Amino acid sequence: MIKKSTIFDYLTQIMIIWGISVLSLCLFCSLFGEVAKQYSSMFQLGKTGVAVVTLMQYLLSSVIITSLRWLIFTDILIKRVSIVIRTVVMFVCVILLTGIFAAIFQWFPIDDIKSWIMFFVCFFVCSCISVVVSAIKEKSDNKKMQEALEHLKGE
Repeated sequence: MIKKSTIFDYLTQIMIIWGISVLSLCLFCSLFGEVAKQYSSMFQLGKTGVAVVTLMQYLLSSVIITSLRWLIFTDILIKRVSIVIRTVVMFVCVILLTGIFAAIFQWFPIDDIKSWIMFFVCFFVCSCISVVVSAIKEKSDNKKMQEALEHLKGE
């Protein structure tokens, strides 16, 4: 059975991405905020918090990422491309989006290799966590579906 997506699914995805991003940002602020204060607009308040303008930038990036996800992973635009290629395209788009936002909002100096290394380390860790959580969720959903099928066969 194919479930039709609604605006609420879209908004839920935005809030999940935004929430995880803000949680990560808060963690980095508490660990590195004072050191990164002069280095990045994201850490302009140091350890004391995250500026509202930064939170809104993260919200905008979450909306764009969710829109890209919808475009890339539905069959509306891309019909004959494997999930692996779609995933690679999605990761490349997120990296490009981060570079654009870094340049526009001074998230970090885009000409500094250390900044990019830190970004890629964070991106890799968050991506790994995301893949593991997605795999666990899919396994759980498949198990529930299998149990429902067995229940129907038993009737």
